Amino acid sequence: MKLIRDPIHGYIEIDDEILKIVSSRVFQRLRLISQNAMAHLVYPGMRHSRFEHSLGVMQLAGEFARFVKPPFFTPGYERLVKIAGLLHDIGHLAFSHTFESALQVANEIYGVKDVFYEGKKTHVKIGVKIIQENLSSILEAIKDSTISDPIKFLTNVLEENVRSEEERFALQIISNFIDADRGDYLLRDSYYAGVGYGSYDIERLKRVLVYVDGRIAVLRKAIPIVEQFLLARMYMFENVYFHSVVGMYNSILSHAIAKMIQTGLLDLSRLLEITDINVLSKLDKLDERYKRALLYREGYRRIKKEVINECLNRVDRDELINLSRETDGKIIYHEFFDVPYKEEKEAVYIFDGSKLQELSKVSNLITAVKDLKKAVIVYHVSEEDRIKKYKEILSNCE
Repeated sequence: MKLIRDPIHGYIEIDDEILKIVSSRVFQRLRLISQNAMAHLVYPGMRHSRFEHSLGVMQLAGEFARFVKPPFFTPGYERLVKIAGLLHDIGHLAFSHTFESALQVANEIYGVKDVFYEGKKTHVKIGVKIIQENLSSILEAIKDSTISDPIKFLTNVLEENVRSEEERFALQIISNFIDADRGDYLLRDSYYAGVGYGSYDIERLKRVLVYVDGRIAVLRKAIPIVEQFLLARMYMFENVYFHSVVGMYNSILSHAIAKMIQTGLLDLSRLLEITDINVLSKLDKLDERYKRALLYREGYRRIKKEVINECLNRVDRDELINLSRETDGKIIYHEFFDVPYKEEKEAVYIFDGSKLQELSKVSNLITAVKDLKKAVIVYHVSEEDRIKKYKEILSNCE
C-alpha cells in the first residue's frame, strides 16, 4: 500500500496491484503530459499534468462505486473501476487535446495524409492500444470473481462499447454528465488556475448517488448539487478552457506540432516518446516565430473582438482556412465548441424514491446551461495588413 498526498483529495491510497500500473513507464510518462497545454501562459499555476489528474479520477471512481454499491459490487470490482479511471487518459500525447487538434491541422492545413485522427477520442484509441500491448501482463494478473477478462472489461468501458451491466456501470462512473473524470478536473483545474468557477460540493455528491434500474441517479433532494456541478463546468469552459488567449496559444502550438509532423521532426510511429519536453526541444528546428510565441509570448496577436453569436455567421471560415494555408500558419482561425448538457442519448437522472426523471423535467435552472461556441482569429504581426478586413467585419457585428 502506498499513500500519495494530493491537494484535491487528500491522501490517495494505492494498493500493491494498482501500484504496478502506476510504476510502469507508460503511466509515469503522464507526468510529462500537461493537463491544459498552454493555459499556463494565462493562468501561471496551471502546470499540472495528466499524471495527477489520472490519480484523482481513480480515487473518485472508487469512491463513487463504493458509495453507490451496485448489487454486483465486490472489492475486486471496485479495483477494476478504479483502474478504468486511472487509465482513462493513458493514451494522451504531448499537451493533451492540443496534440489531437494538431493531427487535424496537419491534415487540413498542411496536407499530411494518413494521419491517425479520431477527434477527441484519438487518445482513447491510443490508450486501448497501450493497455493491450504494454499493460496486459499486469492486468491479466488482476482477477475478480465477477470479471473474468479485465483487459476486455477495460477496453469496452474506455471505448464506450459496453456489453454487460458491470461494464455499463463502470462507464457511467468514468464518462457521463456527472462522473469521476469531470469531477476531478473541475476541482483540480480550478485549484491550479486560482479561480473558484469549478467548485462544487464533492463530499455531498458522493453521498447522494444511487443505482436504480441500471442507471446511476441523484436523489431529488440533491438537485442543487447537480445544478452546481453542471454550471461549474460551463463556467470553467467559458472563463478558463475557452479563454481567447489560452485558445490563441493552443492554436499556435497545434500548428507548430503539425509542422513537426509534416517535416518528420515527430515520428508518429514512436508515440510513447511524444511528450511535452520532446515537442519543446524541437522548436529550435522550426521557424523561429513558433519558439518566440510559445516560450516568450512574442510575435502573434489576436483580433480582440471575440467571434460569437452573429459574428460567427459573418466570418468566412473557409476563406480563413485558406489564408492559414497561404501564410503557412501566420493566420489561424481557431474554434471553440462544447455542449455542457443535452438530453439525447443520455441524461442526468433524478430519483424521488419511486421513479426516475430526466433533470430537465425537475430543474428550472438547467435551462441556463447552454452550448458554448465561439472562435478567435490569430495572426502574426507580419500579416497585420491581411487581417484588417476581419477587424472591420467584427467591429460591425454583435
